Amino acid sequence: MCLLLMYAVFSLPVTARWVAQPLEWGFHPIESREDARNSQAIVVLDGGTGRFRNQTHLIEIPLDTSVLRALEAIRVYRLLDNPLVLVSGGDERPEQSFNPEASVLRDQIISGGVPADRTILDSNSINTRAHAVNLVRMLKERGIKEIVLVTTPSHMRRAIWAFQAEGVNPVPSPCKGSLDSHSGWIAWWPSTNALEFTQAVMHEYFGIAYYFVRRHI
Repeated sequence: MCLLLMYAVFSLPVTARWVAQPLEWGFHPIESREDARNSQAIVVLDGGTGRFRNQTHLIEIPLDTSVLRALEAIRVYRLLDNPLVLVSGGDERPEQSFNPEASVLRDQIISGGVPADRTILDSNSINTRAHAVNLVRMLKERGIKEIVLVTTPSHMRRAIWAFQAEGVNPVPSPCKGSLDSHSGWIAWWPSTNALEFTQAVMHEYFGIAYYFVRRHI
């Protein structure tokens, strides 16, 4: 009974957003070039891909977390002066029949108006630390020191700290949260989306603790 009650509470959007507040505090989407500190690149961290196939066909679609990050990356690109856009995300168990995971996110960004020749794909990073290590190396090779970082609000704090540990201090520009539209009475109505969001937030808290112990941040 207690377990069911706990699931019910954490499946409320209002609870999920309350739990995420400490992670999201202080981060806001940039609104101008000045906010971006003359950044020369945008780094977008992949939010996942849905993959479906039968005997003859396969379909890959971005999850809602990736779509929201793509929209924010496109918006920021239009604010800045033709920056590079680095899209990062790899597969723990790559399959030859599928494209690299972040390529689906990159395709969405290109379809939103970002030139293909201004996008760079990093398909080797499978976690937040790998994003920071691999992307900082790629940025240094190109002489880029200032970047805008795009990811979900609850993931931003760990991502920022991971990049800072590698010597880069990104400008955060979080995308919209997946529960931002849950207001009024809907915020008090249990949903699987809210429960999944709560699980993702708890993953961030444990991830921060793990990274701190391992001195990754």
